[in-house]
Amino acid sequence: MVACGDAGEGPGAEGGTGSAGGDETSSSGEGPTTSATTTNTTGTGGEDPTSGTGSTGGSGDATGSGGAGGSGDASGSGGTGGDDPFAHAPVCSSDEHWTMGDHESPLMHPGMACRTCHSMKEPRVATRLPIVGTVYPTGHEPDDCLGVDGEAEAVVVEITTADARVIQLPVNASGNFLFDTVRDRTPITFPITARVVKGGKERKMLTAQMSGDCNSCHSQNGAEGAPGRIVAP
Repeated sequence: MVACGDAGEGPGAEGGTGSAGGDETSSSGEGPTTSATTTNTTGTGGEDPTSGTGSTGGSGDATGSGGAGGSGDASGSGGTGGDDPFAHAPVCSSDEHWTMGDHESPLMHPGMACRTCHSMKEPRVATRLPIVGTVYPTGHEPDDCLGVDGEAEAVVVEITTADARVIQLPVNASGNFLFDTVRDRTPITFPITARVVKGGKERKMLTAQMSGDCNSCHSQNGAEGAPGRIVAP
């Protein structure tokens, strides 16, 4: 993640690239508990400025407190409602934070650039999570603030690869989503596009991305043209 303490993962820092993915999730070798569904279709590509990806984790608990982060470009599409999520002041909407440091878990370090940290680990860790990110309710949430509870609200990040493969990544209880090569060894073909789906609504990225380290752009303040966090529709 972007601010992973030191360059390592005590038990589970993360690293990344670009705006729709991430790579590893830990240096220990235990796999995260999220699964991806993939299908081959004819690819789609349009995107709106409010999508991205983020960090992953795997075990720990979390306790409340707030902040904000973001990067990447994205905007609402498919009935996202009237309020501009990027007009809000920085806030931790969940009032809960990841408190387990670098303890390996798919829940770890929401909002941080996982692949950026993981890239400094051994190869099996550095390449494990090619796509990883975090979904938030507003656009400027801080690192380690828990995002949308995708288990309670059924939020999915749908990735379409350059070879028209469609991958559905469920959002977990800390708001993280990830593609784990331990569970699915099919290579990801970049560039990729992404959309966040919640109920009958969606939010799309406008531009295809060559990196899956979503939170590296979708940080609290946004980077590389992103307005801030990946936001649920």
